[in-house]
Amino acid sequence: MNWMKFNQNESKKQQGKQMSFVDAYSPDRASGYAKKLFQLVVKGWGDQPLAVKECAKRSRMSERSYERLMKGETKDPKLTVLGRVRGAYLDYCQEQIARLQHEIHIEMTRNSDGSFEGLAAEAEALADKIRKAKGR
Repeated sequence: MNWMKFNQNESKKQQGKQMSFVDAYSPDRASGYAKKLFQLVVKGWGDQPLAVKECAKRSRMSERSYERLMKGETKDPKLTVLGRVRGAYLDYCQEQIARLQHEIHIEMTRNSDGSFEGLAAEAEALADKIRKAKGR
């Protein structure tokens, strides 16, 4: 009888360690990406409707659907919704890195002392990480 209890406890421990498909693509994850993107795009109090519009356009969703996703009102966002919002978030990050690289390039042309070489290398490494995250 004791050996049966031991085997049951072991199987429960192993079950807890496995990551399921549901855990990897939860509604919280899609909502998190939507909130992050909105926070990056919004510039001030009066800019919220325009920011929602831009985020929804980037994510290829309607404005109302995007708002519901941010607020957690979407009960079961599909995998495609997560992919769209994550892709829009990574695209926005890639645009910001491109702007940073442009500013670094301008400063490198102004100052030819090589003080921005390390920063340019770090920005390029970050751009590579974003490209890998996007899968391109």
